[in-house]
Amino acid sequence: MKQLFSFDGWYYRVFSFFADMIMLSFLFMLPALTIIFAGPALIALYQTTQQLMDEKELPLWRRYQQAFVGNLMRGFQLTAIVLGYVLAAALIIYSLMAITPYFGVLSVILVSLAGLFLTVFILLFSLFERSVNETLKETAYAVLSSTANAIILLVIPIVLFVLCSKVNLFLFICLGISGSASLQVLFFNKVLAKEPIYDKRNQ
Repeated sequence: MKQLFSFDGWYYRVFSFFADMIMLSFLFMLPALTIIFAGPALIALYQTTQQLMDEKELPLWRRYQQAFVGNLMRGFQLTAIVLGYVLAAALIIYSLMAITPYFGVLSVILVSLAGLFLTVFILLFSLFERSVNETLKETAYAVLSSTANAIILLVIPIVLFVLCSKVNLFLFICLGISGSASLQVLFFNKVLAKEPIYDKRNQ
């Protein structure tokens, strides 16, 4: 019984993991709701998730604080890029639909491609200290050379949102946000980043 509830036991590890995920979700949500700080919050979310996987010995809130404060300027840049990107994509799709409703299928394809590109860009920009231009090139390369794996990165948060929403939307807020980031980072590290061509480009 003592071994079950010890720090090395599965009971402590499982509940400690879920507690970290819940705390990380709320640490992300609080600044992200302001929109202005959504960029720094996203970068801190992915970097803290990466550090959790690397098992660095720091309290979760301290890791998130360091990542958030250390990436304020990059975060503001990311916020502006995401907002501009979404507005541009919406304008293009609206223009197509205004011409003729028959462009509906094309609009759906454009939305999917825009979401795919944006998802990969945010992940790469958050995990690596690279400029916008470098990240854009790496994103285009990742999406074009490994589209199937890039799609999985986009599908992960959608699937978790649908599954959690069937139980309770609050469940997604508590676990879905950090869970999505964790699965995306894990999948990227285990699959996409280790593809021969992509790995060679990043050496």
